Amino acid sequence: MPEPSGQQVNRRPSTSTACSPTAAHATCQQTSLKCGDDSPDAARNTWVQPVMVGAESQGQETDRYHTASSTDPLAQIPMLPPLEILPAMADEDVTYEIWNYILEHMEPNGADVSHYYETADLLPPITTESLAELDMPRIINNPKLRHDVNFGRELHFRPNLDGSKGKQKLRSADHYWQALEGELFMYEYGLQQKQHSADSGEESYWNDVLRNTKRRLPAVFEAIRDILSTLVPDHEQKRILARLDVDLIMQEITNGVCDLIDLSDWLAKVVKKHCAPMRDQLVDAMQMDIQRGALEGDHGKLVNGLRQLLAILEAMKLDVANHQIRHMRPLLVDDTVNFQRRYNAHRISMGKIDVRRCQRWLNDEYEHLTSRAIETNKNAPTHLDALTSALLRDILFNEASPCPPTFYVDHDRLRGVRSDIRSSISHELCRELLAEMISPMVSAADLLKAQGALQCAVSAIVGMSARFLERTDNIAVEIVRFMLMLEGRYPPFDGTFLGMVEQRLEQTLQPASQAFDKLARDTCDRLLPKLKASIDAHIRMSALDLHDVMVTPTIVNMPPPPFGFGAVCSAPPAPPKPYDPDEDIVRRLTHVICLHWQVWADLVYLAPLEDEASSPGKFSPSPGCSPTIPVAQAVYAPGKKWLPVGVTVTDIPSGMTTPVSTPEPGPSRKDSEAGEPSTEQESLDAHQKQPA
Repeated sequence: MPEPSGQQVNRRPSTSTACSPTAAHATCQQTSLKCGDDSPDAARNTWVQPVMVGAESQGQETDRYHTASSTDPLAQIPMLPPLEILPAMADEDVTYEIWNYILEHMEPNGADVSHYYETADLLPPITTESLAELDMPRIINNPKLRHDVNFGRELHFRPNLDGSKGKQKLRSADHYWQALEGELFMYEYGLQQKQHSADSGEESYWNDVLRNTKRRLPAVFEAIRDILSTLVPDHEQKRILARLDVDLIMQEITNGVCDLIDLSDWLAKVVKKHCAPMRDQLVDAMQMDIQRGALEGDHGKLVNGLRQLLAILEAMKLDVANHQIRHMRPLLVDDTVNFQRRYNAHRISMGKIDVRRCQRWLNDEYEHLTSRAIETNKNAPTHLDALTSALLRDILFNEASPCPPTFYVDHDRLRGVRSDIRSSISHELCRELLAEMISPMVSAADLLKAQGALQCAVSAIVGMSARFLERTDNIAVEIVRFMLMLEGRYPPFDGTFLGMVEQRLEQTLQPASQAFDKLARDTCDRLLPKLKASIDAHIRMSALDLHDVMVTPTIVNMPPPPFGFGAVCSAPPAPPKPYDPDEDIVRRLTHVICLHWQVWADLVYLAPLEDEASSPGKFSPSPGCSPTIPVAQAVYAPGKKWLPVGVTVTDIPSGMTTPVSTPEPGPSRKDSEAGEPSTEQESLDAHQKQPA
């Protein structure tokens, strides 16, 4: 019997449910085989027999039909029973059918797409939630960003795709877009099958399929609408919301009347109007992919166009956030100490910082320095001296707990300082090993040149990661090569020396080795006086002055001015300073310690130490520090630079002394620290919220 028009091939007879078109068709085929009559009337009679649902089963209905045929002659005339509505499938069963349709009919990668349609995330990789940290309220209330902006002139946001987490994000995004490709395929396939449906039951089935197919595409249009609405002025908000009506767009897609070409044209015009001109080529590529995908029925190109659109919107959001940071940088830096004091006072009151541990850490070092000063008849140290000494020793020697909790925003910077110091120590050990291996007949000048060349070679070997212990074999080859070249021996390779040098390197480059520890202690003794002198010179500067002095400005190579346009009077060039290899480390640590002391001195280090047994509860910060959590208000304030529209700044005194802009002549640092703190106290705004 030929298959009726509009019916589906029975792909899974064992798994099809009774209410699906495939199951109904299989039932009809079985009934026609039982009749044994090849006449058209018999075929029609068997085909129109419905699947009954309700109080009576299908078997009971069939028995009633045969009983009537045997008793009533009129029953031999085929009668069409009333049309019955097939029972609706459960959503889980319809979803299973969708997976199998994608698996069987989507080429060439239907198996992968079906799997990702089932397992991938339901939300797109870029949403308003994922970009929420780029909003202005989140920026000005982000304590990590407010602190990091002090240490870099080019601080900016960028997509975080580094490391294993970044690779996982990329894989998840690829799976999501492949799943969306399968969803677009199902919209087209389901619509075609619905248009060729033979009865209302089959049409209802395909309506259920199309309804359950809507898993990811609505979220994509919602993300486009929400992100775009944050990038356009207020007077364009209504037009964006009206044009990107997600419910209407999805109705048009499921009914096959959505004009994606017109939608892509409109999106391209809006995006080009509000994005930087450098992104126009990306917008054109996005528009072309969406249009070609719609015209050619290529779901891959259509998905690629939507993916590019979200990437462009993310880039626009990053551009806006970075522009705001550049304009607000002086204000954010200038308000660093005030904001950090109020924010950390709240954290202390909530018990999120172990204050007693920080005080014990500082007091132990202070007592140690005091005892040494008494033995050597030197001046008594200050708490700032103790902080400087304790931090430097922790960086060099303390592996388990390098810094107390108060340095939580500086952990990455201090790790970088530790890595650079240990890298310089490892380079020195390599140079010393070369000096030990060469013949005494080699001149000091030749040895010095060879050590400089060796350091360049070793730097290239270990790279930016400075993993000396993982490259000992290559470093040993270079040391042996320079040694033999200095002695005039060719070829510059000796297997006996190579094994011995490699073994020495594996022993001495360990941080626990005696040679490494000796150089580390020498480095500490050399850095500590320089660091204390630098801190004494900069401790009374404001955060903005520290930023201007300590952060190296970006050097822009400008072309020389042409001649013939007059002359300008300029100051003579400054005399060159002698090179100090420790200057960079001293400068970076000075900046960290000065800011840290201004924020935490009165909060923790100089606050009274309470007895743990008598006050096991929460630590109370010093008077004048409100425990209310702060919220920076974005505004234009007198004397500040102009800020973005809608961004203002309100100065709320914290009741604590703020450093002056430049050092002032006066008593020594010890006397100034012993002075009375300011008694000015004002409460913070009662309607403040928790920063993000």
